[in-house]
Amino acid sequence: MKKLLTITMMFFVLVSFAQKKANGKIYIEHPALEIAKKFDVAFVKGDLETIKSLVSENFFWRHGSMRGKSGTLEQLLSRSAFLSKNIANFEIIHRGGAYPDAFEYKEDNSVDVKTYAWMMGYDVNTGVEINMPRNANFRMTPDGKKIAWMSVLDDRLLWSKAYNAYETIKNGEIYKDHPYVSKVRLLIQAYQEMDYEKVKSMYTESTQFYDVMNSGINEFKTLEQEFASINDINNNYEVIDIRESGYPDALDYEGNGAVVISWWVWTFKNKKSGNTASIMQHLQHSFNEKGDIVREDYYYNPALMPK
Repeated sequence: MKKLLTITMMFFVLVSFAQKKANGKIYIEHPALEIAKKFDVAFVKGDLETIKSLVSENFFWRHGSMRGKSGTLEQLLSRSAFLSKNIANFEIIHRGGAYPDAFEYKEDNSVDVKTYAWMMGYDVNTGVEINMPRNANFRMTPDGKKIAWMSVLDDRLLWSKAYNAYETIKNGEIYKDHPYVSKVRLLIQAYQEMDYEKVKSMYTESTQFYDVMNSGINEFKTLEQEFASINDINNNYEVIDIRESGYPDALDYEGNGAVVISWWVWTFKNKKSGNTASIMQHLQHSFNEKGDIVREDYYYNPALMPK
């Protein structure tokens, strides 16, 4: 049995080796790599004559998301001209430790250059940052002297954001008065009355709290953690008055959820010294579709509390 098992294993090893067949070679140095590099440099600079000199007469290009007809040389030249003039600090550079490779395929006698790059810059008209991976494949002509066609993969969602920034696009409605505004006002009234059981009931067990001045990015506090902080404040301070500054706005965004932004002037009394001080606080309350407060962001300067 052991002998049979050994023979069987040897058979599969021999079969696996027999199935391997080389279809070409990969190069880290190759004349085609220099052509692809010159193309990227010319594309960034908007050097249209150099681009035309590097591609074949029947050149075309494609993006991974394209359906139907391929892009023409004229479209690519127009794109290069626009980006070179409207993207500041425009660059296409190697991504991390990645570097381009040239592939010589034996079966169909062709050469491809594959690049793994990063595209960077920002739109001088809108400020939208272009910061994305960009993988490209350049297929060379049979003589290896020009680019026959190319394909590109990059972040189409980011490009859509960049294009949309040139438009005026509505993203919801703003309300001066709204049921969510009323809920925030009632919440603040409960704080002024120092009725913290009522305050707590106006949140949910899963509400997240973000202290802009004293928390790291995306470091949220739970309901219990937030009220532990409130208890610490109450040990030293008394709320004398809370006054609405301006008026709150309810931002009802397209899609799910809404946010109420508001500004308040809190007056505190230091229980030990008797000193009082008024400080400005900015609040943002995020609501789900049920009308629950699911997140509270607050900003105030604790250094302004009465000494």
